[in-house]
Amino acid sequence: MREYEVKLANIKKSCNTTRKIANVLGVLMAVVAVAALVGGVLIFAYRDDINKNAVVENINGKTVAHICGDDGTELFELDNLGIQIALGSVSFTGVFANKGMVAEGLGVGCFIIAVVLAVVAGIFILIMNVFKVVENSDSPFSEEVMKKLKAAFIIITVFTALAVGIGPAVLTGVVFWSIYCILDYGYVLQKEADETL
Repeated sequence: MREYEVKLANIKKSCNTTRKIANVLGVLMAVVAVAALVGGVLIFAYRDDINKNAVVENINGKTVAHICGDDGTELFELDNLGIQIALGSVSFTGVFANKGMVAEGLGVGCFIIAVVLAVVAGIFILIMNVFKVVENSDSPFSEEVMKKLKAAFIIITVFTALAVGIGPAVLTGVVFWSIYCILDYGYVLQKEADETL
């Protein structure tokens, strides 16, 4: 077996492993997203009971909601339940609890978590598809692989910008662009080698 055939077999083996890991993580994120969605629906279904048993207070400038049982014992405390997005922090406890709608704040938080996790699951599925194409192709430097890689890199960079911020997204974009340029050079060399045969 020639050296390039051994390297190609190793690439296919690594792509198979990465594809399986991305598949497991994608399924896991999808399951957690569905659980968050179901949790949000249940919270909205029982919102009257939750809001009736919620005690809201302001502690050091933060809105804290205490969810109590029917006998008045505290079941749990919500302190700054929210989501951190690129535009800033949105505190659902503060926004909704001050209006006496603690359950609505929890429900909206669950729905947003479900959407974010569904997007992450989609990214893992996209990554899985990229590695599946590489695994099934005769060369990792094909036009189809390059198109899927470019799409994956763009989607991941945009998601990073929305979820984390511009700084990490710029770094992610630059790293992915560098990797893409290296692989694109390999694609050009592969194309030239195929044409000379």
